[in-house]
Amino acid sequence: MATTNSTREQSNNGPNDQLSPPANQLSFLGKLPAEIIQHIASYLSASDLACLGATCRTLADHVSNDLLWANLVNERLPTPIRTPGPFGSFRRLYLAYHPYWFIPQHKIWFADNENTGMLIIARYDDRRGVIEAYTVVAERGTPQFQIWTSHQEVIIQSFEPNVHLALDGPILFLHDPDPSSRTAPIQSFYSAEERHMSMASDAPNVYNSLSVCAEFSLRVPWVDPSLLWPPPTIPANTHTVRALRIPPPAILSHLSELSESIFRLRRWATPELMLPQVCVTFSTLDPALYTPTTEKPYQGIWVGDYSTHGCEFLLVLQKEMTVTAHGDENESQIPDAQDEVEHDNQEDIGQRGPLQAVKLTGDHNVPRGQLSFVAQDIGSRGLIGVGMEEPFVGARIVRCRGHVAGLGFRDDTYIDSQLILISPDHMAHYWMEMGHVSYYRRVNIDALLHSP
Repeated sequence: MATTNSTREQSNNGPNDQLSPPANQLSFLGKLPAEIIQHIASYLSASDLACLGATCRTLADHVSNDLLWANLVNERLPTPIRTPGPFGSFRRLYLAYHPYWFIPQHKIWFADNENTGMLIIARYDDRRGVIEAYTVVAERGTPQFQIWTSHQEVIIQSFEPNVHLALDGPILFLHDPDPSSRTAPIQSFYSAEERHMSMASDAPNVYNSLSVCAEFSLRVPWVDPSLLWPPPTIPANTHTVRALRIPPPAILSHLSELSESIFRLRRWATPELMLPQVCVTFSTLDPALYTPTTEKPYQGIWVGDYSTHGCEFLLVLQKEMTVTAHGDENESQIPDAQDEVEHDNQEDIGQRGPLQAVKLTGDHNVPRGQLSFVAQDIGSRGLIGVGMEEPFVGARIVRCRGHVAGLGFRDDTYIDSQLILISPDHMAHYWMEMGHVSYYRRVNIDALLHSP
C-alpha cells in the first residue's frame, strides 16, 4: 500500500511519487467494493492519492472523489470549511497551495528579525480563497497611575493593551490568479524554488517571495546557537540555519526534505531603489507550549508593558520540578514530586515548579529569543507571600530574576525581582532595583484567528 508521507514528490498533475504497483496489485484493488476503496483512500496523503490515481482509470475515478480532497484541506485548517469557495473543487483548492498548507495549519509563527523579532498569525480566508498572515501588534492605551500602599515609591501604571492584527497590509499573501482554471499554476515542486507574492501594499519595483526550508542536520560537533532558528530558549524538534547572508542558504533539493515548522520570506527591490534585501526566517510553536492546563495555568503567549520599548510578546513556559539523580552518568532527571506534595495541596497543583518568560519580540536591550525573567519555583520554595494590599490583594508573590542589559545586549545580567501572579491571565513583575512594576496580559489567540 502507498505510504502516508505528505511530503512526497509531485508530478505535473499534482503530488505524485511516480511509482506504479505491479499489475496483479492493480487488479486486486480494482476488484474491491467501491466503499472499501474509498475507505482506504481516506487514509492516504495527497501524494499517495495522486500516485493511486495514476495506476488505472478505475482508481483514478475513485481518487477524483472531492470528499477525499475536502478532508485533506480541512485537516490543515483550525476551522473546517464546507465549500471550496472560488475554486471549482476541493482538489483544485488543495493543489493551489500545495505544499504551503502547513502555514495556516500551525497558525502562530515568530521571526528572527534582529533584536525586535515579529509575531504573526496565519489563516486561510475561504471567502476570498487566499492564505494570508498578519503581524500581531499591541497598543498600550492611556495608563492610569496606581498606588501600592506599602511601596508608595514604586511606579505602577495600569496596562489594558489592545492586541490586534495589523490588517493594513499582510506580511504573507498567497493567492491563485485564476481559481476557475482546472489547473493550478504550480503543480510541480520543481517549477520554482520560491513562490512570489503580489502585495497590494507594495511600492512599485518591490518584490516578495516565500520559500520552504529543510530541517538542519547536526553533522558537526558544535554549532553557534545564534545561527539556528528557533533559538535554544524555545523548545523545538526542528531547527534551521538562519539566512544571515544574501542569497540565503540553499532551500532544499527534494520535497521530502521540507520542514513544516519553518519557512522564509524574502523582500527585495530593483537596484535603482537602493534598498537592501531582507530575508526573514519564521518558526512555529508547538501548541503544547502555549496551551494552559490545570498543571500549567500560566503557560501561554503573553503581552507585556516594557515602558519606553512599548509592548512586547512573550512565551511563558511552566516546567516540571526536577532534581538531578547523582551517580548516574546520564544525570537523569526525576520529578521532585514528594517534596512538593508536602507543601502544596491539590488546589495549588498549578502553583509549583519553574516559570520562565521568553521574548518572542524584543528590543535593543534584551532582544527576541532571550529570557525576560525566570522564577525558579512558584511553589512553596519560592513563595514570598500573598498580597494583602491593593492592587495585589490575594496575588501570589514569588522570588524571580529579571534579565537586563545595555544597548546591543551588552553586559547582560539577572537582577533580583518579584513575580506577582494575579490570575492565570494577569501577572505583574516588580523590578525592585528600578522601583518599577510591569504588567503582563494573556493574548487571546482564538480571538485573533477569527478577527475580521
